[in-house]
Amino acid sequence: MNNLAFTDFTEYLKMLFGLQDDHPGSFFSRTCIEPTYNWDNGSVKDFLYNDNRIVIRIHSLFHFIAFKSYFVHALFSCFLSFIGSFFIYKSVKAFFNRKEVPLIIVITLFPTLWLYTGGLLKEGLTLFFLGMMLWCIKNCVNDPKKISGYLMLPMLLFISLLLKPYVLFYCAVVYSLFFILEKRSLKFKSLWFLSSLIFITLLVNFGALLMKDQGILQAAKKREKDFMDLSTGGIFLMDSVKFVRVPYDTTLVKRVKNKKDHYTIKEKVTFTYWEHSHQKDTLYCPSNPDTSTIYSLVYILPKAGSTVNVINGSSNFFIIGLRSLYYTTLHPFFYNAKGIMQQFASLENLLLCICFLISIVGIFSKGADKFPGIVFLFYGLSLFILIGFTTPNSGAIMRYRAPGAVFILMSALYFFDKIKFVFREKFN
Repeated sequence: MNNLAFTDFTEYLKMLFGLQDDHPGSFFSRTCIEPTYNWDNGSVKDFLYNDNRIVIRIHSLFHFIAFKSYFVHALFSCFLSFIGSFFIYKSVKAFFNRKEVPLIIVITLFPTLWLYTGGLLKEGLTLFFLGMMLWCIKNCVNDPKKISGYLMLPMLLFISLLLKPYVLFYCAVVYSLFFILEKRSLKFKSLWFLSSLIFITLLVNFGALLMKDQGILQAAKKREKDFMDLSTGGIFLMDSVKFVRVPYDTTLVKRVKNKKDHYTIKEKVTFTYWEHSHQKDTLYCPSNPDTSTIYSLVYILPKAGSTVNVINGSSNFFIIGLRSLYYTTLHPFFYNAKGIMQQFASLENLLLCICFLISIVGIFSKGADKFPGIVFLFYGLSLFILIGFTTPNSGAIMRYRAPGAVFILMSALYFFDKIKFVFREKFN
């Protein structure tokens, strides 16, 4: 894609700012999209706009000085995540008096966050924009006379809707309420916070029903279903009429001679398919009668080995929430871990459970000003439940939960002094 900058710089600039003409047959489509895979499959318009192209665009800029080196791109990703970590630290350090060093360690050295921000993934950029947004919101609330914060915030909110809205935009809502309430002398701040958040959620849900014809829960269930469908794997084929998923078994299809990546489906094969004219309807063919139609291969995916069934036939959202929390905090654990990597994941889960217990004890212990710790814990746990519900794959859960896990550790660090006080009272 960077070659476009040397052949037609104007088109390259259009690509950077999302103004390109990517219709089939256009110059951009022929020269850039057709030879690639990730661009065309990196944008999904559903309930939320899921866009991977922002990662491609940013790394396209880095590519001019990376000289086709993956490790240089990874270094840039690490650098961006470190900047984001720094701004998270700057945003919350006022609540961690004499705990600044442990706070830096918690933010920068959490294992999965450290691991996933070092690759060409969304996590590095997510952490960068998360830190920038927290810092910007704090400045807007604490120093409303500064214009710079108000200029940056709309851009950050727009990017958050493109990149990872369930982490970034949700974070903007939660911590806007937090910083606003923290500045005011109110009793029962936690109650005000939860009431305001429930009201905003109901308002957003009502707006979604009006504009999208589906609420937040329906959208989450649809994402969970889509993820489960994808995790079952299969051979994905396409022709001019429909998109087909055949079970992951190469004996069910026949390669067409003299045509690369083109197949026919054998007789009596069972498959599911989606017609292009109405892609939202999943159709089922119990026994294939057509062995002459030629399909192009889209991709072959083996069945995911770490799929988890969160819903498991239940319609009780409280039970589903508990199961989501279980799979995001206790799966894998030592008793069901397979291999050395899952053993390491179990250690991380153990750390999260300990931090969760510290936070719970701190919340119910004596003392004032528990509001920051409660909000840190609330944001982390609510994000965990959402991720567990919509992402039924333990490998993906470990990656997606990483930014939220940091806030659970921060909550435990915030309440740690209260825990020491409780133990002193008990044993002295």
